[in-house]
Amino acid sequence: MQRSILASLISLAGATALLGGGSALAATNSFTVDLNKSFGDAYTGVTGTMDFLFGDAGDSNANTYTLDLTIKNTSGAPITSSSLTGFAFDTPTGVSSLLYNRNGTNFIQAGKDQSIGNVGFNFCASTSKNTDPNKNNCDSGDTKLGLGNGQSAAVKYTFNFAGLTPTVDDVSTAFLNLFSGLQTSPPPNDSQAVKNTVVLAARFQAINSTTSTGGSDKVTGKPRTKPGGGPEAEVPGPLPVLGAAAAFAQSRRLRRRLAASRSAHTKSD
Repeated sequence: MQRSILASLISLAGATALLGGGSALAATNSFTVDLNKSFGDAYTGVTGTMDFLFGDAGDSNANTYTLDLTIKNTSGAPITSSSLTGFAFDTPTGVSSLLYNRNGTNFIQAGKDQSIGNVGFNFCASTSKNTDPNKNNCDSGDTKLGLGNGQSAAVKYTFNFAGLTPTVDDVSTAFLNLFSGLQTSPPPNDSQAVKNTVVLAARFQAINSTTSTGGSDKVTGKPRTKPGGGPEAEVPGPLPVLGAAAAFAQSRRLRRRLAASRSAHTKSD
């Protein structure tokens, strides 16, 4: 009986440590960027997301990683129609040999001018009809080949990341920190991004129009979530405190039972 009670106490101590934050869960490696700040002439109200999911390439090179990127046009009312025709981003220090796989999407990698709205990037792709990556620019793109409201596309990258055996989380955090540096103008103009802080972008065209002559916008944004999908700034909730209190009360009851068991054993001897 003593052993079973002691085993319960040991298990309870482990649970208490977990509730109190003494043991971390396995780290994860994804985050989402909300595209809702303009660095064009004026913000039109179009929105989008870029979901970044990092992984280990699983090859013989310990410093090779993968990035699965999903781009989505999330625009809705009052935006009746739009076409996301291009996207771009910078890469943090340490990234090299970035290889792009468009996964059958219409987004062709630019081989020359990799810029959107006169902002240059390390990588840029658009719905250009020119499929030669050595010749096409990251131009305005073809609106008929872009992502309409609610549509998404998934592309993939492999790349090297310098460092002493960096983990997937190290890589994800490097990208997160880079994208988190975006600054916006003071209110009431906080929907406008400070242009020289833009390191990620998407181009929208044919806004509220069925033709390429409709409105256009160049938007950017900051990460909504930290690696793993949790909120960017977490506020500790009451659950760990309550859980620890309950565990403490239970441990006192178990100690009383253990003491009673010892007393009874002594009397029987």
